[in-house]
Amino acid sequence: MAKRPVRYDANLPRNLTYRKRDRLYSWRNPVTGQEISLGRIDRKDAVAQAIEANNYIDQNYLPSCLLDRIKDVPTFTVAAWLERYEVILERRELKPNTMKVRRNQLATLKDEFGRIPLSSVTTKDIASFLEAYIVCDKKSMASGLRSVLMDVFREAIVEGHIDRNPAEPTRTPTPKVKRERLLLEQYEVIRNAAFGYSEWAANAFDLALVTGQRREDVSLFRFSDVRDGRLFVTQEKTGHKLAIPLDLRLEASDLLLQDVVDRCRINNPSDFMLYSSVRRGGRKPGPLTPDGLTQAFSTVRDAAGLKFGPNPPSFHEIRSLAGRLYESERGEDFAQRLLGHKNLTMTKKYLDARGAEYVMV
Repeated sequence: MAKRPVRYDANLPRNLTYRKRDRLYSWRNPVTGQEISLGRIDRKDAVAQAIEANNYIDQNYLPSCLLDRIKDVPTFTVAAWLERYEVILERRELKPNTMKVRRNQLATLKDEFGRIPLSSVTTKDIASFLEAYIVCDKKSMASGLRSVLMDVFREAIVEGHIDRNPAEPTRTPTPKVKRERLLLEQYEVIRNAAFGYSEWAANAFDLALVTGQRREDVSLFRFSDVRDGRLFVTQEKTGHKLAIPLDLRLEASDLLLQDVVDRCRINNPSDFMLYSSVRRGGRKPGPLTPDGLTQAFSTVRDAAGLKFGPNPPSFHEIRSLAGRLYESERGEDFAQRLLGHKNLTMTKKYLDARGAEYVMV
């Protein structure tokens, strides 16, 4: 048997409906078509609210009990824009590690600003957000988040969602790097102590010093990348391509790249220059990871008997030491090319000894 049609009361005001079967009143917004349930309320109350709602549509007046619900239309929030922004990021084809960092930063921004309409975010909102990190001595994090916020709102302007960038007037936090620089004398002590740690540790440190490359790149060096008298490197972070001559010599440490590569071949069945036949923690033998290099350097450094402050140099400081030594021997331009920096400003940051070295007069 077919269901009876739902009956509507024709004596009710415009846009008000009473469903007898459910004993519910509902009002339909004639502008948006949205139907709002008033629930099981008294007929007189429903009629009064509907009349007032109709008056609002006609005369810009609405009763308070319906006002919030009629205004409760979807707004373009920061969370919605961040979903779109992530698509834009993916098109830039960033490195996996960079993309991972960006997603974490976007998650932080979503937690803070997600529910706010995109057009309602103010400079004060952003300044207060950044200040919370600055007062906790997290200036590096604040600087990174500000950079992302600048780009987030810049892209929103490009797509016509807002007219101005609320992040632009905020101050740029200037992080102060506290990690100590590594001196050549300290490096030599650590490097000599590395022989007691493993077969590969000293080779890893020397490869990093003579080439000036990052730990991610050093861990990926292969013998098959050596041809025509050069070591060919594609930097993981930037994609920058280098062809480093095997006859490159760092006079200060008496290192020749060819000699270091030859040492890496000893007892090494792998194509990777840095290979461990024994892996701690039950892991199988194989090539070293960037974190493995960092951990090895920290362990040897702490066991070498050297005195450092609360922020001792890490494996990455070998790159800065290489830059400073090559600048002294071959000049600033050579150091920049070897480090793979596009601009001299970044190179100068690496060449800054942060007061660790004496000035010769």
